[in-house]
Amino acid sequence: MSYIFEALQRAEAERSGGSLSNNADSVADLLQKVEQEIGCKQSVSEQPLVKPEPADAEAYTSAKVLSPALAANARLVCLTDQGSLAAEKFRVLGLKLRNLRERRKLKRIVITSSLPEEGKSLTAANLALNQSRSKVLKTVLIDGDLRRPELANRFGFNRSLAGLSEVLRGERQLSEVVYKLEGSALRFIPTGVTPENPIELMQSERLSQLLEQLETVFDWIIIDTPPAVPLADTALWMKLADGVLLVTREGVCEKKQLERTVEFIDRPKMLGVVINSCDNNEQNYYYSRYSPTAKGEESSSPVSEN
Repeated sequence: MSYIFEALQRAEAERSGGSLSNNADSVADLLQKVEQEIGCKQSVSEQPLVKPEPADAEAYTSAKVLSPALAANARLVCLTDQGSLAAEKFRVLGLKLRNLRERRKLKRIVITSSLPEEGKSLTAANLALNQSRSKVLKTVLIDGDLRRPELANRFGFNRSLAGLSEVLRGERQLSEVVYKLEGSALRFIPTGVTPENPIELMQSERLSQLLEQLETVFDWIIIDTPPAVPLADTALWMKLADGVLLVTREGVCEKKQLERTVEFIDRPKMLGVVINSCDNNEQNYYYSRYSPTAKGEESSSPVSEN
């Protein structure tokens, strides 16, 4: 299962006066180049916008309910195994995020990685499920990967569901594509029909408008995005986000690739790193003794993979 490696380095950096990277100029230069490459004016942005809906919380809370059909390897532990060590680690991560938002604005959180198959979608889904357990704070999970969407498959939903792309094209209102996950308080916005040109679609003002609408209703907006480098999609999402959480998988992502990704992320928005597939037998042992399901005996099957 995933090992949360003190994910919120940013909080420590703020207190100590340090920084996450000593190469501030190269970070700024790289981001500037990405923005220039993306451009600010495309044909989509010139199209008339659909008039935004009023901020009616009831339109979202009465959303259509979807029943998950989880595969055996879905590993959504915050839904199916809340007493596990893995679920506990997501609770710790969620608590750190709640503590951090006491000192800064933190609603829109982008979850990204350096490479595919590092567990970013799994992390986004479990974190959102954990945050949605609050009786006070409302959470919505967005599948923001318009190239290779993963979340609908992980939950076992139909890939033909209308979603983000239909709203960005002006074909649906936002409240029509916000679904409620049966068995939890989590709301979910799928990708919808995968567009041929995601960047052109995302450059419309509708994306910013969509997030502003969601902010009037939800306290946590968790966004699963493509890998950060070299795609420009994530640069657009990060520009609109309050914070970025980077997911990496031990033994998969090389050090140079990880460093390159960290440099790509705007330092003030860097929340920290989640390390996936990191064994920690000491933690497994102690949790087996103190978990809610423990009966005094050691666990016979320590958690090993996420």
